[in-house]
Amino acid sequence: MKLFSLVLFFHISISFCFSQKISLEERNATFNGGSRNAILVTIPYSTSEFIEKKIKEEVKSWGGKNSSSKGEYTTIQSQIKELGEKPFDSFVKIVDSKEGNITVAFAFDLGGAFLSSSEHSEKYTEISKKIKDFALNTSKESVSEELKENQSILKEQQKEQESLLKDKNSLENSIVDYKKKIDEAIVKIEKNNQELAKKQAEIKTQETKVGEVSKKLGEIK
Repeated sequence: MKLFSLVLFFHISISFCFSQKISLEERNATFNGGSRNAILVTIPYSTSEFIEKKIKEEVKSWGGKNSSSKGEYTTIQSQIKELGEKPFDSFVKIVDSKEGNITVAFAFDLGGAFLSSSEHSEKYTEISKKIKDFALNTSKESVSEELKENQSILKEQQKEQESLLKDKNSLENSIVDYKKKIDEAIVKIEKNNQELAKKQAEIKTQETKVGEVSKKLGEIK
């Protein structure tokens, strides 16, 4: 039940956060080769390491020649349906990372001009959708991995709790057994004391008889 509640909480949190946090904007961004017009997307609830892994997978799917340098991923002569049949070069990098929100810049050289909403409105709209989907899926996967890790920790903690409860029950049962044995021992000690007193009295009587018999033996001359 607790695990289901945790899953439900994360599901609700993810749905809410995506509608509020993922945002795109168009502005110049600084790349290794200089300032270029780019689409910037902010991805919530992830890490730079995870996002870089997803960027590498994404740009590789675009085809062409892939390379990376100083945190920037580059493709040469790539081709995707969102940008038409003509090959393009792309430049992708993380440009900002703070408070769990990481911003990634995408710049596309269409051959003589970088993609912009003013000059390539249709292509800009299509690639923006693709980038937003990339951000959405990346954030979902990142949170899903975090959820799996926390579910695993929770499962291990629950196993440890079960073990502790088992030990506790065993110790409590042992205490009951020990108390029972103590009560039985008290009864036996009381009975033993009674028998000991009786035996001491018998010994005293017998010692008297032994003394009397010894005296008789001494009186024989």
